[in-house]
Amino acid sequence: MPNQTHIPNTELELWSIDELCDHAFSIFEELAAENLSAEDYSLYQSQYEQRAYVDLVPPSDDWVELIQAELEPELHFEALIGLSGENGGADIVLARILLSREKHDALCHAQWRGQ
Repeated sequence: MPNQTHIPNTELELWSIDELCDHAFSIFEELAAENLSAEDYSLYQSQYEQRAYVDLVPPSDDWVELIQAELEPELHFEALIGLSGENGGADIVLARILLSREKHDALCHAQWRGQ
């Protein structure tokens, strides 16, 4: 029998966009109490059922400088998490979280409102 060389699977296992949104919310929920002001956290807790949102957008340029690494547009997303505006008011962005779609990539950086 010929000698077979095992070639590792190089395909990435990616989160779907919906899964990435859920993942971002999970991270936000876990860390919000420690990183938001008491006022912002209380506002979020009282309004999240009606107004909470997450938007996935391409990472802004400031992430490259902050983390000192290049980002791949097809793999990295910035999750904007906050409360939608009331009566036509502006949305309140409570956190920006940089994530990878690759399930086994632990990349996660957050910037919190007021920090």
